[in-house]
Amino acid sequence: MKSKTTHTNSKTALAAEENSTAVWKKLVSDAVHDPAELCRRLGISDENVNLDPGFPMLVPEPFLQRITPQNPLDPLLLQVLPRKEESIVTPGFTTDPVGENGHLNPEGTLSKYYGRSLIVTGNLCSSHCRFCFRRHMLRPGVEKNRLPVGFNLDSKTIAARFEADPTLHEVILSGGDPLMLGDGQLENLMYHLNQVPSIKRIRIHTRMPIIIPQRITEDLLKVFGKKNRSGKSAQTIIVLHTNHPNELDTEVCRSIEKLIDSGIVLLSQTVLLRQVNDTVTALAELFERLINVGVIPYYLHQLDRVAGAAHFEVSPEKGCDLITQLRTQLPGYAVPRYVREIPGEPGKVVLN
Repeated sequence: MKSKTTHTNSKTALAAEENSTAVWKKLVSDAVHDPAELCRRLGISDENVNLDPGFPMLVPEPFLQRITPQNPLDPLLLQVLPRKEESIVTPGFTTDPVGENGHLNPEGTLSKYYGRSLIVTGNLCSSHCRFCFRRHMLRPGVEKNRLPVGFNLDSKTIAARFEADPTLHEVILSGGDPLMLGDGQLENLMYHLNQVPSIKRIRIHTRMPIIIPQRITEDLLKVFGKKNRSGKSAQTIIVLHTNHPNELDTEVCRSIEKLIDSGIVLLSQTVLLRQVNDTVTALAELFERLINVGVIPYYLHQLDRVAGAAHFEVSPEKGCDLITQLRTQLPGYAVPRYVREIPGEPGKVVLN
């Protein structure tokens, strides 16, 4: 028979877990979605702002607090505020810049590269980056300026498909943001993936620890530590999407530390963006800060040419020059590969 003290401690722990889950979900639901309101909050003019964007805005409070008020060119603000430039039609910029349309399997899987397969876990994000290459992936029937609904993941069907391919060694969870899934959904998916003998690694691409670091709860860390029936589990790798050093405040660094302490390998992915991070100073500070908190810079991405994001594009020539300069300032392990995704290629194309 359990003692009264043990029972009380269990109830307290359960209440704490439920509260931590409620915090991040409330931060998502309370996020600012009206561009005019965001401008008012920051004390900036809405003259060049798209107040009725086709791709809805979403800015949670933790990220908003890192934006400098009264600065319309704040590098964090530029990533989330809809601007009138988004409506300009630019040749070469399309709604499907990486050629995914028509290639997703019914359960949301996509196989482009040998030995790896991707799962689009949904189209929900904690924030809507204006340069997102999947910004046009709204589901049929979703009203404009409403948050799109998530997919219904059939974990058993996905695992069965993967089990039929013994060459598959790595699964990539993408979206949307995989960490917008509830802990139960994510645990169910990872459990079934861990039953596939050939899968050695589960890679999660997420911006959630950057936008809402409160998402990294003890419950979530337990999900990552679950083992399969044989007592083994695939290595969990998390690729953090981060674009500017100002994103890495104390709370974000604390969430990164929790992930590392749980035995998760952390890499970073950065999109090269005009006026946001297209200087040696910004990139060097970002990559050095990432190294200092235990994250290896993995990719610097050339912008995917998605319709509505042409104003973010930096020329590949300038990108190559930036990488050359970074190599003179940082150790080799702190300089990411500068890459571009080209539909039909067997892997990311490195730009030299």
